[in-house]
Amino acid sequence: MRLLTVGLVTLLAAAAFAAIETERVPVEDIQGQHWNFDFKFRVPQRIVLKAKDDTEQVFWAMPYTVTNTDAVAHDFVPSAVMFADTGKLGRDGIYPAVVEEVKKRYGLKELKNSVEMVGSLKAGEDEAQDGVFVFPEMEPKMDKFTIFVTGLSGEFIVRQIPAAKEGEQPREAVLRKTLQLVFDFPGDTVDIQADKVYLAGEKWIWR
Repeated sequence: MRLLTVGLVTLLAAAAFAAIETERVPVEDIQGQHWNFDFKFRVPQRIVLKAKDDTEQVFWAMPYTVTNTDAVAHDFVPSAVMFADTGKLGRDGIYPAVVEEVKKRYGLKELKNSVEMVGSLKAGEDEAQDGVFVFPEMEPKMDKFTIFVTGLSGEFIVRQIPAAKEGEQPREAVLRKTLQLVFDFPGDTVDIQADKVYLAGEKWIWR
């Protein structure tokens, strides 16, 4: 078991990711366009790259296939964040060397980063696109992590945020339909690369 640091920073970070489960929202509250892309993903893998000076850079990569099962094309603007159980956050970025390594591992001819995936996604299985989210490793000691994926739906809800102090006006927050993926990463820090990742939970939320 890796050392799990729990403190005020962790609690505040977790609070920042508070979300509403989809079934708790009345249908009449849902706005936007009512479509969802089909999203199939592989369990994230830890990737270690060595530079010419033998220093190491560590990343996490999650390949996926997205398919538009609707009757018409919709814009796809993927976005993902990785949230460790220690309270640290990583954002999807553009790392060409990692993309090439993932292509080699899975024998893929074409694989796009999130910027390359942006655009109109045509309807149909034949128009499915292969992409990958890549996150710099922010916490090697984590035992669990969550990846939040947005851009897979045209639906959103609006919620009121109460005023923080007297005299201020309440604000509106737009929460988008988001896929929440929770993964277990049990092991220790002796040989992290040998530890396996397991899908622990998958659901739609508003975030």
